[in-house]
Amino acid sequence: MTAAGPATILVVDDEEDVRRLVAFSLKRSGFEVLEAASGAAAIELVQSESVGLIVLDVSMPLMSGLDVVATLRSRSGTATLPILLMTGSGDEDSVIQGLAAGADDFLPKPVRLDELVARVRARLRMNAAWSLEVESELRTRADVVATLGQMTISAAPDEAATDVVRELAKLTDSDAVAVLQVGVEGGLRQLAGYDRARGLRKGGRPLAAAHARAVLDRTREGPWIEEVSPLGDSGYASAEITAGAPIFAGDDLVGILTIGIAARGLESSPVRRARLLAAAIDYANVLGMRSGSAFADQRDMEATRTRLRQLLAAGRFHPVFQPIVDLESRDVVGFEALTRFDDGVAPDIHFAEADNIGMGYDLEMATLRAAVKAAVGLPAGAFLSVNASPGLLLRNDRAFRRLIETSPTKLVLELTEHVPIPDYDLVREAIARLGDIGLAVDDAGAGYASFRHILELRPTYAKLDLSLIRGIDGDDLRQGLAAGLQYFAYRTGCRLIAEGVQSPAEADVLQRLGIMYGQGYLFGRPVPIS
Repeated sequence: MTAAGPATILVVDDEEDVRRLVAFSLKRSGFEVLEAASGAAAIELVQSESVGLIVLDVSMPLMSGLDVVATLRSRSGTATLPILLMTGSGDEDSVIQGLAAGADDFLPKPVRLDELVARVRARLRMNAAWSLEVESELRTRADVVATLGQMTISAAPDEAATDVVRELAKLTDSDAVAVLQVGVEGGLRQLAGYDRARGLRKGGRPLAAAHARAVLDRTREGPWIEEVSPLGDSGYASAEITAGAPIFAGDDLVGILTIGIAARGLESSPVRRARLLAAAIDYANVLGMRSGSAFADQRDMEATRTRLRQLLAAGRFHPVFQPIVDLESRDVVGFEALTRFDDGVAPDIHFAEADNIGMGYDLEMATLRAAVKAAVGLPAGAFLSVNASPGLLLRNDRAFRRLIETSPTKLVLELTEHVPIPDYDLVREAIARLGDIGLAVDDAGAGYASFRHILELRPTYAKLDLSLIRGIDGDDLRQGLAAGLQYFAYRTGCRLIAEGVQSPAEADVLQRLGIMYGQGYLFGRPVPIS
């Protein structure tokens, strides 16, 4: 009997007398009974009727009982349907084959009807208990997935992993849980782990390279389960069976979630192992949806940090210098130092990468040192304009001040309008402490920020953005704007440098408008000092 009422039993036998006798006995015991005289008829009934158990004769023509078992077990809807085999004398091999194919029990013919009823009831009780257990576990897994989905998870992978491991340890009966991150060049390191013996732990040692490759290769093939944890020194003494599932960011493998249990009796059964693996897959999917992108971002940041450290250590960059001229005399009055990287990547990209991973100061100082060192080859009396971020000015540490002091020529620090300045008072104080240096504001005319920089900082120079200069000789509106900026510069006490000058006609118009200095391909491209 099931909780919903009498189960329907399907009796399958080509011998009518035996089939009817078995059916009569089961009906008298309170079961609903269906009958089939062949294997094919049995398969058809199972597809159209709700059957709770099958009593099946092994020896039938055309489609044998073994064929029926194999067919039912191959279909998801009947893979766990209880099957009792009835066997005649001399069918010992068929019994072994039937049980191997997936039958649950067998009875020898002639069948003892009281034993038949007892075995049917026992098997139905087991199946009902199993169904309740599966339903309970599915509800538990759904509750855990819902909890993980509603958690406020940190954007930092280490914290996110710790939060998830803590919740899984609390909400499941697992003996061990761990989250590992795929690092640079296929490395694996533990972000957080738990086991009953040692409790919750943050962080952990990276797996040895060969070991990490083996685990990653296994995970790339799909979720896995092992009798012994494959995590080695990062594994857990209390876990004897470990399931692992990949954590993805899109199609990118970024981590692994593992769940371990101790082998306690039925805990090591194939069904329990399958349920453990399914749980690992569920929880890994949630973690991937919530934090997969953060895992990928952190890994990419580590890769960028490694690449930039190598670039700095090897000095794979060099300064180039572009002349700045007096537009009236065409004499060179200064040079702007720019950086070129040996890998051909645009400087803006490398500097943005460095800022994003906290290496902006290191890269900025390294390129400034290279520029100041090379500046000994510049003509006497020419100033050197170098790009400097507000952050570098505000940090104003000993290394930066020492660099300013050792410059072989007067320095002009150039601030771009694209970098916000949080506190102008602090920037003014920092500049004052540097002594006799000039200040330039870049990209004037490209946006509001450059005008505020000029008003607040009163720089020595303001550099007109090349978008304003390009084609100015044939554009009255550009000429009017440049003239207005020249008057603005005059009233604020700074001198203008027109950037991006490419033709004599542009230079002549700029000179006529009162612009004092020019910079661009007309006067020279950025090149190393010979």
